[in-house]
Amino acid sequence: MKDIQSLIGYSFKSKELLDKALTHTSYSHIHGGENYQRLEFLGDSIVDFLVAEELCKAYPQVDEGKLTKMRGAVVSATPLAQVVKERGYDGHIKLGFGDLSDKIRSDVFEALCAAIYLDGGIQEARKFVVKDLADLIKAAEVNCKNDYKSMLYEAYAGHDIKFKDNGKKGEEHRPVFMVELYIDGQLAASGEGENKKSAQKECAREVLKKQSFLKLI
Repeated sequence: MKDIQSLIGYSFKSKELLDKALTHTSYSHIHGGENYQRLEFLGDSIVDFLVAEELCKAYPQVDEGKLTKMRGAVVSATPLAQVVKERGYDGHIKLGFGDLSDKIRSDVFEALCAAIYLDGGIQEARKFVVKDLADLIKAAEVNCKNDYKSMLYEAYAGHDIKFKDNGKKGEEHRPVFMVELYIDGQLAASGEGENKKSAQKECAREVLKKQSFLKLI
């Protein structure tokens, strides 16, 4: 508990809240106790609100339509999961079985935010969000413009590009869609998202990030 609190930068009065925020349903199913689902539900709204607040402060001239896209570039599963990886929070997640996906990582970020809010109030939750998401908020205007699928088709013009649905997983009320991207018949990337479109976007982003797959074909 001491290690994770040091990473988060907040000391909990209620260690039970912190433990709950780090516990996946697969772990509580096996070992009993509570999991992070209700905290994630609350944290989803808190993170949205706090990021929207910061964006409004940072970009006073931007209209609500663009601000919505910018917020999406900050609070979607992929960027939140990356923050959880970089901060080392995922090393403390209690998982009973299955793989530690980006969806789980992003859920834990939201659950941690809710736990901090319930334990220490909105100011402490704001500190946590601003600290961890500062770089994403700063880059939101650029990131929201990135149409990775269009960029992919442009980069691989003349090649056969196909997205293949690979099913879904997770809770019934919040499924995670899985998609594979094939270029000229070869598997180039796999992606996950809250819908098929976002999973395809993640595939495209992964290939463009690597910038090496073209050498293989």
